[in-house]
Amino acid sequence: MPHIYCVSDRAIQIDWDSCSVSSIVVAQALHKTTAGMSLPRFQCVQADRSTTLLFESAVFPEVLNDLRNGLVTSLSRNEQQTTALAPNAKHHVLSVQYGGAAGPDLDWLAAQTGLSTQAVIDLHCSAVYTVQFLGFLPGFAYLSGLPSVLQFPRRSQPRARVPAGTLAIGAEYCAVYPWESPGGWHLIGHIEQRMFDPTKSDDIGQSFFQAGDVVQFTRADHA
Repeated sequence: MPHIYCVSDRAIQIDWDSCSVSSIVVAQALHKTTAGMSLPRFQCVQADRSTTLLFESAVFPEVLNDLRNGLVTSLSRNEQQTTALAPNAKHHVLSVQYGGAAGPDLDWLAAQTGLSTQAVIDLHCSAVYTVQFLGFLPGFAYLSGLPSVLQFPRRSQPRARVPAGTLAIGAEYCAVYPWESPGGWHLIGHIEQRMFDPTKSDDIGQSFFQAGDVVQFTRADHA
C-alpha cells in the first residue's frame, strides 16, 4: 500500500516499502491514474521507493484520496509491464571492458560469490536491465535486474575518484558513472559511451539513458 501525503501546497510525496514494486511500475500506475484527473501540470521526480510530484500551482489535499485509490487499483492488477512510459524509450546494447584498471573490484566479487571471474562477467552479461530512475549525478541511471548473486552492499569506504564511464554495482542496482566523482559502488569495468552531454538540447536529451530504457551488456572482446 503506497503512503501518499502532501509535503507542500505544490508537492505530493508517494512512498512504498516493498522492494518487489519498482519505480517504473509505480510510474506506469501513476501515469494511468493522473490521466483521468484534473490536475495542474506537474513534474514527476522518481527515486528508490519514492516519487514526488511537483505541481506548477497549488493542489487541494482532497486529491490525495483519488490519487491513492487509483494507484492501489492499478498496482493490485499487477500490471508490471516491461514497456516504458515514454514512446521513445530505447534498447541499448553496450560493450564493456571488464576488469583491469577500470574494474578493480571484479576479482573481489568473484571471490565473494565463489564464481570464477569469467563466470561473474557471463552472469552480468546474461541479465536484462531496466532504467528505473536517474539521480545522484546528472545522467546517473539506476538499473534494476542485477542477478541476486552479484548484489552486495556498497563499499564501507567510498573512493575519492571514480572515472567517467565506469560500470559499477551497488546493492540491487547497476550503473555507469557519467562524471568523474567520488563513489562507493563496486567497480567492474568501463564503457566508452558518454552518459551525459550538457551541450545537447532538452528535446534531444542530455542523458544517454532515460527511465524505462532497457539495457544489456556485452564483453568488449566478444562484441
